[in-house]
Amino acid sequence: MAVSTTVGTVWAKGVDLQGTLSSEPVPVLNADNRLEVFARGSDGGLWSRWQTRAYDWGEWTKHAGAVIAGVPAPVLGRDGKIRVFYRTPDGKLEVIDQKTLNSGFAAPRQLATNAAGDPVAVRGADGRLHAFYRGTDDAVWYTRNQGIFYEQYFAPASINGSIKEQPAIALDGSGRIVVAVRGSDDGLWTAQQKSENSADFTSFQEQTTGVTDWPTAAVDAAGRVQIFYRGSDGAAWRVGQGIDYQSFDTSVTLGGGIKHRPTAALGQDGRLNVFVVGTDQALWVAAQTGENADTYSAFQSLGGSVHVPSALADHRGLLHAFYRGAGGANKLWYTPQAFA
Repeated sequence: MAVSTTVGTVWAKGVDLQGTLSSEPVPVLNADNRLEVFARGSDGGLWSRWQTRAYDWGEWTKHAGAVIAGVPAPVLGRDGKIRVFYRTPDGKLEVIDQKTLNSGFAAPRQLATNAAGDPVAVRGADGRLHAFYRGTDDAVWYTRNQGIFYEQYFAPASINGSIKEQPAIALDGSGRIVVAVRGSDDGLWTAQQKSENSADFTSFQEQTTGVTDWPTAAVDAAGRVQIFYRGSDGAAWRVGQGIDYQSFDTSVTLGGGIKHRPTAALGQDGRLNVFVVGTDQALWVAAQTGENADTYSAFQSLGGSVHVPSALADHRGLLHAFYRGAGGANKLWYTPQAFA
């Protein structure tokens, strides 16, 4: 049976983008709508590869001075320039800034010295960038821009919690950032900005238990945060935000037997697509049965032999799933949607 997707599109075959990676790849859109994907190379450097104007792919670029310990966190600012946050091997949080639109990057800048986990980044309601990470005390820490010009950052601040791995974050339809974490008790815990653009967050509240990896937070077409995680039964699970953008519904399973955490992205037709690595090491996908639906299709295989994927829609709404190939080569691969 053909894999279901948005009407008028199909999933293409996997494309080999070469390279030798040692982290998950993370894509971002440039101001001119070309995809660029960042990852840690086997040499510990920060590397990226981006689309040409003909939507082919250019050569790999190494970003001078950026020495990275784990998964990078690129984010597009409201000014059209990308910033990439990352953790160094000695526990510092650093950022590189795109010099001008659709161009190269400046030298790294240090933002914090207490990073024990990889950062994740999001643009707040007013456009300021926020980077969250697990601190050396296992609490959630974050820093954000002092102003809307993205050049200066406040000193890091803690929002407490006791977490494993890295947090997941998303900006919901009420204009507030939601933070989701795997707690030290293997529960799923969430906190939220108290108001739009606030520096204060609510206390963490436990939503469910039995989490085996760090969660993924995505936003559906209604602006509700959907949190996906791997449960203790080896299946994919979901906890959805209520229509009040404050409470969360009871967790429900999406089924499947998966090896790592799920990831998700919003498709052209307004349905969230959930990507997982199956027990057969292949890439599998499930989608909401309708826009903002609480139910999902069964998982269907896209094939390949993959590590944890990361997906993003391009300016046409076509999804691109990027992943490190399983096995010794560790190349970058991606599986795109294409028009039928």
